[in-house]
Amino acid sequence: MTRLLLLGLSSLLLISACSEAPKQVRVPAREMYQQAYVSYEDGFATEAERQFRELVTEHPGSRMAALAYLKLGDINFDRGKWADSESDYRAFLLNSPQSHLTPYVLHRIIALNYERNKYGLFFRAREYDRNMEPNRKILLEYQRFAMLYPDSPYLQDVGEYQVKARADLAEYERLVGNWYFDQEAYPSAISRYRYLLLNYPEYPETAAVADQLIRAYERNRQPELAQELRDSLKRVRAHPQ
Repeated sequence: MTRLLLLGLSSLLLISACSEAPKQVRVPAREMYQQAYVSYEDGFATEAERQFRELVTEHPGSRMAALAYLKLGDINFDRGKWADSESDYRAFLLNSPQSHLTPYVLHRIIALNYERNKYGLFFRAREYDRNMEPNRKILLEYQRFAMLYPDSPYLQDVGEYQVKARADLAEYERLVGNWYFDQEAYPSAISRYRYLLLNYPEYPETAAVADQLIRAYERNRQPELAQELRDSLKRVRAHPQ
């Protein structure tokens, strides 16, 4: 009886041991990063993305996970997936706030916001419908970048994006103002023209905008303001600096 009991217990232990799934060996974060980076360097972007995503899942909060977010940002930047790229870059900044790579990442965020605005979906025949938020974000990011990294080699490129963003924003204000003017919504047109002239003095078509503002004043039955602006323009044109 005792022998049969021991045999039964041995069988149960053997069945239990066989039914246990083998424990999965956890691949070190550095090794996972190296494998993903090799895929990225060899041009297998889809496989590299899968491997980098697996890394950040398996080793959240690690230094390698932060670097994985950086490469994911680069992958999606190259694909033109601006929202995904920015999300990954910001995840890198969150996980590695003191990194020496921060200027590079901020520079890329500014660049992708410009590209997002340039190639984003909007009605080409109705450019006043364009989303200007990426350009506004560029101005904010530029201010932050210039303050934190005045000696960065990326500052010149960032400055060029800032100039382009301001030019786009100024042109947008003019387009919207013209649209309001055509709709005979003269107070709104006046507001847009005035905002452009006050906030974007470098805009090359300020004279044309000022002339349009005069017409808007006249159509809005504000002849005094129209004449005042007309006189100011005459003085400026008579004595150019």
